[in-house]
This record gives sequence, C-alpha cells and structure tokens, in this order.
Amino acid sequence: MTRHCQIRAWILHAVNARTNHVHVVVAALEYTPDTIRDQFKAWCTRRLKPSHPQRKRFWTEGASCRWINQEDDLEAAIVYVNDAQDKRR
Repeated sequence: MTRHCQIRAWILHAVNARTNHVHVVVAALEYTPDTIRDQFKAWCTRRLKPSHPQRKRFWTEGASCRWINQEDDLEAAIVYVNDAQDKRR
C-alpha cells in the first residue's frame, strides 16, 4: 500500500493489516473512498495472487469507506487505526 500511495501521490496516514481485514487512512484528493478502496484491493490482489494461485477471491464485496473532512476526525481515525485495534470498547 505504501508503494501504491507513492505512485498515486496519496498521503498514507495509517495502515493496520489485521488477520482478516485492513484499516487504512489515506488522503487522496480528487478520488472517492470507493475508488481508493477498489485500487487498494486490486493492488494487493496482484501481490497476493502469485503466492496463492489457487485462490479465486481475496476480498468481500464492498467495505466501509468514509470521507474525513475535519482535522480532529483525521487525528481520531489515525489513532484508532494505529493504537485502538486491540482495545476493548
């Protein structure tokens, strides 16, 4: 994901790969959250496929995508992705 963000000139604020999902906070002007999600899925699939050629699918349909428009919300999202994944609510 880091490389894809570099190629697209996106700012990768946080990423946390879990055992069955991934959280990403990225700034990508002029792209919708759905487009960003789809590009990440495609990018990661191209890298996973050689190691798992028998696999037909790596992802579920869709995903949770949100616009973050306020600095406070961006900061909260980064903290959540980096630090709050394993904490009970």
